Parts: sequence; C-alpha cells; structure tokens
Amino acid sequence: MSSIPGAEGAPRSCPAGLMAEVGLRWCGVGRWLDELLADANANAESIAKRERCSIRKVNMTISLAFLAPDLVKAAIAGRLPHGIGVARLADMPAEWSRQHQMLELPSAVG
Repeated sequence: MSSIPGAEGAPRSCPAGLMAEVGLRWCGVGRWLDELLADANANAESIAKRERCSIRKVNMTISLAFLAPDLVKAAIAGRLPHGIGVARLADMPAEWSRQHQMLELPSAVG
C-alpha cells in the first residue's frame, strides 16, 4: 500500500501536463546519467548542447533520478497533492525520507 495521499483509487487533480512532463523527463534520466558515468568528457553542458536545451534543464532532469520511487510513481500517475510540480521535485535532497518531509508527505512504508 502506498503512503502517498490519493495514491489509491482515482488520480487527484494535478497541474496540466505534470504527468506527461515527469514521464518524459524520467525517460531521459537514465540515458543521461549513464552517459555522465561512462564518459569522462560528458557533462551537463555537452548534453544540453546536443539536446538543444539549457544546462539547468539537464541538471533538473538528472536530479529526478534520485527521487523516491513512490514519489515518481505518484507524479506520473497524477497523484501528488496540488502545487507539487517538476521544478519542486527536481529540487529535492537525495535522502528519500527528507524528500517526504519537504513535501509534507508520509514516508514510504516497507
């Protein structure tokens, strides 16, 4: 059972496009993170140039790789409380319990 409010049953209303935005960014996370780990010459600037986006967007997207799995699932399913968008999710600490604290959500169970 999920500890995210509204994670069971019908999705809560969320900002338009949040589900798609988190889902699309999540797809790029693994590829970019693998690239950074495998290639000593790779960096956020080189990825941003290739992808034609800002360095900030690359860094924010990569930070999504460190979100608690239940938060990712809830975001993609549209079950996070209103007001929690991609920018807020991308600015979370790496420690999962702190992520839940900052979002004022209960910690994951199990």
